[in-house]
Amino acid sequence: MHVSDHALRCFLALAETGQFTAAAERCHLTQSALSQMISRLEERVGVRLFDRGNRSATLTDAGRRFVVSARRIALELDHALEDLRDVANLRTGHVSMAVVPSLAGTWLPGVLHDFRGQYPGVGVQLHDVSSVRCNELVQQGVVDIALNSLPGRPGELQARHLFDEPMYVVCALDHALAKRRSLSLQALRGARLLQLNGMSGMLVRTANGLEMAQQVLLKAGVVNTGLEVNNLSTLAGLVAAGFGVCLSPEASLPQFSLLPTVAVRLQSHSMVRPIYCTHRKSRELSPAAVAFCDILFSHPMPGQRH
Repeated sequence: MHVSDHALRCFLALAETGQFTAAAERCHLTQSALSQMISRLEERVGVRLFDRGNRSATLTDAGRRFVVSARRIALELDHALEDLRDVANLRTGHVSMAVVPSLAGTWLPGVLHDFRGQYPGVGVQLHDVSSVRCNELVQQGVVDIALNSLPGRPGELQARHLFDEPMYVVCALDHALAKRRSLSLQALRGARLLQLNGMSGMLVRTANGLEMAQQVLLKAGVVNTGLEVNNLSTLAGLVAAGFGVCLSPEASLPQFSLLPTVAVRLQSHSMVRPIYCTHRKSRELSPAAVAFCDILFSHPMPGQRH
């Protein structure tokens, strides 16, 4: 059985005023239209709701029972609609994102500060995971957007280029590369590579286009030690101890500064890490996610000032 919101509110108006004239004015109807609306409602529920006078109406026993539920339903609907208006107007809401850890702890906090300043009622959920996992969470619908170095499959994900991040080679103070101001890929020949787990799948931009970072380094003659660690601080310790060198995006460099290491920038034409904002093509972004993306793309990129 379907009872429209309009019919429910007409019933409540007549129940509360007891007068067809006053109820019709409240519902913006003529008296005859209101009377027909109430009659159709009574036919639908199969019981009389009002005892009618010339212009007045009094609730029957069934009407008095129904008015309690009708008020509750109308109130719940009003609350639901108000909640939707709050979401649309960004007074409340939620945005979830997956972000590579190097950005989650460095550049992103400034973006979040701006966002919370404008929309304090909107909740934020952050997953700091690898680039591959970022896109998996987007595809699974766990998060709204991802910030990572992988644009994903064009048919599944919408990817917007955010910025290109400089890449560095980090080595011990006494390493042969430590005194260089900048490096070409050719200068890395023979260097022993240490890696953070998951970095082997990192996508970088070179003169040849988008390539996997590990493959670029191996083609340049870098020696893969096969040593991978899960923690960035462990990687920094191994580099400082002279076990080898590692590749690092600019955002991760503060993790190495506490140990005796040197970061030498790779020439921009040799390698940079592209950062994308991705979301699922088949899923419309919420108002909160759209607002976050607007702030994201207007926020100064790493290396820029407000």
